Amino acid sequence: MSETEPPKKKLRPARKQVLPGQVDKKQEVQTGKEYNIWYNKWAGGDREDSYSNKVKSQTRCNVARDSGYTRAQTTGMKYCCLFFARGCCPYGFECEYLHVLPSAATQLPDTSKDCFAREKFSDYRDDMGGVGTFTRENRTLYVGRIKENGPGEETEEIVRRHFQEWGEIDRMRVLQHRGVAFVTYVSEYSAQFAKESMACQSLDNDEILNVRWATEDPNPTTKVIEKRRLEDIGKDAISNRMDPKIIDAVRQIRALEDGVILEPEEPDVYGAEEQQSEEDDQPPVKKQRIEKPGALLSSETMEGLRYYAELRKKQAASAKAKPAARVNPLALTAGYGSDSD
Repeated sequence: MSETEPPKKKLRPARKQVLPGQVDKKQEVQTGKEYNIWYNKWAGGDREDSYSNKVKSQTRCNVARDSGYTRAQTTGMKYCCLFFARGCCPYGFECEYLHVLPSAATQLPDTSKDCFAREKFSDYRDDMGGVGTFTRENRTLYVGRIKENGPGEETEEIVRRHFQEWGEIDRMRVLQHRGVAFVTYVSEYSAQFAKESMACQSLDNDEILNVRWATEDPNPTTKVIEKRRLEDIGKDAISNRMDPKIIDAVRQIRALEDGVILEPEEPDVYGAEEQQSEEDDQPPVKKQRIEKPGALLSSETMEGLRYYAELRKKQAASAKAKPAARVNPLALTAGYGSDSD
């Protein structure tokens, strides 16, 4: 380790957020005859907004106080603890999942699961709740039921202060006098963690937030920006996995097929540089080409491709320079004579 690099801070053991029996579990009031496990509510009951019957969460995660190392650091588990995000994990350092925030550089082994190892689905629920879908990367959360007691700038500052605790925020928009905000994170994993951490929580005015996934932004400018971002991510992922030798060989072959001689960008693969002699009349040392170790195409193959490219260019140039043969119109009727002949 160099002198300029600060020593890495060691994680302390994860704290047990709650004690057994500390959280009071209240059974949900039955409003229907059948319980829908997909929507986690009773079916066939009142059509009123379910959030009118919601109660404030009894626990909340405090990252600075609760995060630390668990058994996941030794077992190689890559997923976060769902109950840690909700602030009610009773296991602490004995938990089998991570008790840390996911970052933008986090790479999970299975993209069909969220950061809590829950299976995603092919489409969103009708209420835009739940785990989400694997067909689209969604980094934006819809935050409803915000109580506004001041101007829009003050509300935006309150929302940003509470939601930036879970990850870096890319952009945010607050709809004033409507109690709604849209928070877009840099990483989708941060949005997944924040959605569970802020569900049924309050900001500064003792409200009960409605946090769910946001629908796709209809703004054309935002669509173009998101499309370019995804294309850049795809290009970087493909280029990082491909062998640079194959990329260079394909580039040279395509250039030669188009009749363009493209000199490969490669380091000096020749022999040693000419040694400077004290005598001016000493002949220079002849350079000898050394094959690049592990090269995909040999020097003979490249010379042959260059030769055929030059030959094609010469043939194309001669075909353009050669004048078209003039045809005598009388020669076409030479075989046809009149009866008098």
